[in-house]
Amino acid sequence: MKNILLLVLLTFAINTSAQPTFKVGWNTYQTGKITHQYTYKYTYADSTVLTLVDTMLLLCTNDSQVTACIHTPMHDRSVYKTANFFNGKKQIIKTEEYKDEGLQMNREWKYDDKNRKNYYTEDNKVNGNNYKKIYEYGTDKKTREFVVTESSYYNGKIEFYTKSYYDKNSVKYKEVRLNDNNKDIIHVESYTYGDNGRVKERSVFFPEFKVTKKFEERDGTLPAKCFRTLPLGTIEKPGINARIAFIKKVLTRNQVIIYDKECEEFEYKFTNGTNCEIIVSTTKVNNCWQVIYRFTEKLQ
Repeated sequence: MKNILLLVLLTFAINTSAQPTFKVGWNTYQTGKITHQYTYKYTYADSTVLTLVDTMLLLCTNDSQVTACIHTPMHDRSVYKTANFFNGKKQIIKTEEYKDEGLQMNREWKYDDKNRKNYYTEDNKVNGNNYKKIYEYGTDKKTREFVVTESSYYNGKIEFYTKSYYDKNSVKYKEVRLNDNNKDIIHVESYTYGDNGRVKERSVFFPEFKVTKKFEERDGTLPAKCFRTLPLGTIEKPGINARIAFIKKVLTRNQVIIYDKECEEFEYKFTNGTNCEIIVSTTKVNNCWQVIYRFTEKLQ
């Protein structure tokens, strides 16, 4: 019954005429392509049994400057919609989040003449709270390393400042959090990376207590092969109706990769580079592993 309700809601969410459209606020946009996303859970014991846990639609205009993600959770009768707006350089400039037709959240970004983000604001239409961040870019006078300074505001009042330090390879290695006077240090967080390029350890120093705490990040200790983009490796054509059989064939063909004992945590994206991708990961969904199937239809 829930699946029937979901299909009905999504049918009404887009106009299924010769040229489908979707609505965001007071504006209506023509749909250039539709991406269907299905999320399943499965277990290692029986990867041939896939249980649907979530379904979404991603609608996109022909120029890719407006997208709308329509989501109806399996155990919720509400329809959630997230609309993203992009500028001509494909940079996101605004996001609107709706529950049914009620606007819940509005986010906006601005960029400088070097295409760097220099302004972000978030307005919560439910509780009335507002968050704002202003970004400045420069070089540390002593180390000559690249520094990004973030000023964070809550309801118009400065809360704290954050300085992020990057090495010559543009890798963030340190973050310094200062209080609202931009002088007293709250904490200093440093990062150590593994061979796969992911954070292996976070070290946080609290000057007030002269204490350092270290946190190991499991992803950073795993081989780079555990996080890869790979070809689908199948001659069968993907689609919507036969997606279960298609996913099972991909899982079967790639058992050696998926069941690699060196990869206790993993994320593999199998793609044909055009209209289909399957993401297999150890992201927990109700104590099971996850498979995401995405299929894109171009309407023109």
